[in-house]
Amino acid sequence: MSKPEFSPATAVYTPPQVAAAGVAAIEKMRHSSTRSIGIGIPEIRDYFAPMLPGQVCAVIAQTSNYKSGFLHSIEHLAAQQLGAEGRDEVIAHVSVEEGIEEQAFYAFARESGERPGDMARGQVQDWDGLMRAAVKVSGVPIFRIGDSLARADDMPNLYLSNMIRSLRHLRDELFDKPLKFAALYFDYLQAFPIDPETKGAVHDQQRRLQVRSDVYRLRQAAAYFQCPVFVAVQAKQHLDGAPGPNMLIPGIYDGEESSSIAQRCDRIISLWMPKQTHTIGSDIEHKGKSIRVDENLMFVKVCKQRGGLPSGKVWKCRIDFSTNTILPEHLS
Repeated sequence: MSKPEFSPATAVYTPPQVAAAGVAAIEKMRHSSTRSIGIGIPEIRDYFAPMLPGQVCAVIAQTSNYKSGFLHSIEHLAAQQLGAEGRDEVIAHVSVEEGIEEQAFYAFARESGERPGDMARGQVQDWDGLMRAAVKVSGVPIFRIGDSLARADDMPNLYLSNMIRSLRHLRDELFDKPLKFAALYFDYLQAFPIDPETKGAVHDQQRRLQVRSDVYRLRQAAAYFQCPVFVAVQAKQHLDGAPGPNMLIPGIYDGEESSSIAQRCDRIISLWMPKQTHTIGSDIEHKGKSIRVDENLMFVKVCKQRGGLPSGKVWKCRIDFSTNTILPEHLS
């Protein structure tokens, strides 16, 4: 797909045009404030301001530190928010990390008590309960874009340009009237395939430049679809911004491949599960405090919030894997 020829007139604004654009933006945000999406997790939601249309939040964590699980948890809470507020909007989840069936198993587990691993092997304790869970999940307004075993002969090549096409198709083509997106969730940035529709680069630079380009295009998608975007981001193997050798929470510039992640995202949340770096049952020391490493312990940090909002706070949380619920420890 070739890019249209650049016209300088599209980038130049006179003082009256600047003033008019500013007033129009304020009016638009006044109406958009009712379309914000919060993070939903108790306590953290009071610190992490609701996301507005056009904003992008990166969720940074190293491998197997619950990036996908975190997205599933907060988008489920967002769906509950839509229902509570009576909003006729939907959520879209785009994944190149998990298949559609795997995502369904996690959703069923939340509603039925069955374990995702058991379901993946065809083992179900209460089939009627599973069917009730499936009916409930079918009514949750979360649409999914990705790969499915049911369409194994026609797996989509989901680089970002095709993700955007799929979102347009979902919005405009599936129903009698266009859908309205409340939020988009992408899993995960560095796993996006190389996009042949963007300008190529030298091989050893291609992945880094692709990640940089995809960050910019996710911002464009947030503006185009007029909703917030959440994107899972792989952290570097060796963290530069961790609080200490025994507190390995990624910092703002610890997104793998590109500093554009830190620079271009409006919000950044980072995650760390101590069991991934320390032995379960051991005690780790940080600033005079001892932390017992458990299976379901996770730290959540708000690293960045633009617009004069606070940042830097950390929560010690517990994960209920059976329901994909995340709670600050003293609330669990």
